[in-house]
Amino acid sequence: MMAIANFNVGSVGYLQDINIIIDFRGDLMFETYNLLLLPLIPLLYYMGIKTQAFNRGGAIAAAIIGIIVIIGGGIIYFVVLFIFLGLSYIATMLGIKEKSKKKLQEGLKGERGAKNVVAAGLVPAAISILNIFYLNPVVPFILFVVSLGVILSDTSASEIGSLDHDTYMILTLKRAIPGTNGGVSILGTTVSFVFPLLFSFLSFSIFQISYYLPFYNYLNLAFLAGILSFIGNIIDSILGEVFENRNLMDKYTVNLSSAILATLLAWLII
Repeated sequence: MMAIANFNVGSVGYLQDINIIIDFRGDLMFETYNLLLLPLIPLLYYMGIKTQAFNRGGAIAAAIIGIIVIIGGGIIYFVVLFIFLGLSYIATMLGIKEKSKKKLQEGLKGERGAKNVVAAGLVPAAISILNIFYLNPVVPFILFVVSLGVILSDTSASEIGSLDHDTYMILTLKRAIPGTNGGVSILGTTVSFVFPLLFSFLSFSIFQISYYLPFYNYLNLAFLAGILSFIGNIIDSILGEVFENRNLMDKYTVNLSSAILATLLAWLII
């Protein structure tokens, strides 16, 4: 059974009156799929520990966020979360030996702890719950993708960008040591744009499984989410130079704040 729903994406009307074809058979099975996905959480925990993507505390936090995402967003949100984790892991592992020599890696071997996971996952988890109560499926999904895309943009910029020796402060443009809070480089800026854009297009391709967006709207939404994620990373760098370097914020509150601000910006635009 197929039906066409005519949604207005937002108050500002960046994209208005999008025709979305919804497969109601898929929607009716959403709760069943959610229950079937819950046993995958221990697998998420195990994979996080085995691949050294997380330490034990980080894996527990990731499992809890995974449960919330499943309950609120179902299979689509969970797959998108997995794509995010995969791309983040790739960015972390690139040049890990060189980063380890310079002590620029997270943890001992690039693994994330509970604070990292909570700072990165708190906003997406909250948006997943919002999805339960939001009639229009497009809006919370855009916010979900942006909230994760900001973190991915920051991760790729810091993990891969730290391999670039030509680093400058984002506001003063003074030369900086790679890995400095608020430091930017050509390599880091490039990957901080490419990674979230790739993530955004992959995410909206997954979204098409249950909701059909006209191709023009699909391109616009995916590109918008990718750009806003990149802007969120710029906000992160500015907060890092202005506040973190003065010990007024730590990297966790900087990450959380940039995710919140970029998500709010997305909500205002759409």
